[in-house]
Amino acid sequence: MGLVELLIAMTILATAVAAMMSLYVATARSMQRGGQRGTALTLAEKQMEIYRTVPFTQIRLDSTQIPTGSDPYVTAHSSDSTIPSSSGQAVGGQNGDIACPSPAVAACRPTQTVTGPDHRSYRIDTYVEYVSADAGFTHLVPASGLTLKRVTVVTRNGSSNTILARASSTFALAG
Repeated sequence: MGLVELLIAMTILATAVAAMMSLYVATARSMQRGGQRGTALTLAEKQMEIYRTVPFTQIRLDSTQIPTGSDPYVTAHSSDSTIPSSSGQAVGGQNGDIACPSPAVAACRPTQTVTGPDHRSYRIDTYVEYVSADAGFTHLVPASGLTLKRVTVVTRNGSSNTILARASSTFALAG
């Protein structure tokens, strides 16, 4: 009889330990994802800070570096309308914007891959578009005399291109 009681107690104990291990693994994964998203948001805000420190005419992209084809920079808009289209971007040397230097500085690069402080690879995509002053900041076709630009920064996991964070800000021509 004691052996049967011991087996039942061991089964209950094993079940409890398995449940605790499962909870531990789920918590560890959640913390890892949270840390990764926090790093991604920090990188997006760091990129946005570059644009907050430059004059309006330097908020632009290098047109020669805008990806084409099936690159996530191009295709993201079709599945997520909060990400601007890759066409119609504010580019250097047009509409009064200063031309981008060669090699392009961070404020000109539409896409870049960086290693975060957590030693993971992140892809930072930057979209710069002219917008109108309406409530939705509707996209405008680039033309001279436009005075509002919206910068959207999307940070993706460097290996899977999963969107981890995004930041967006609108800039006005001072005058």
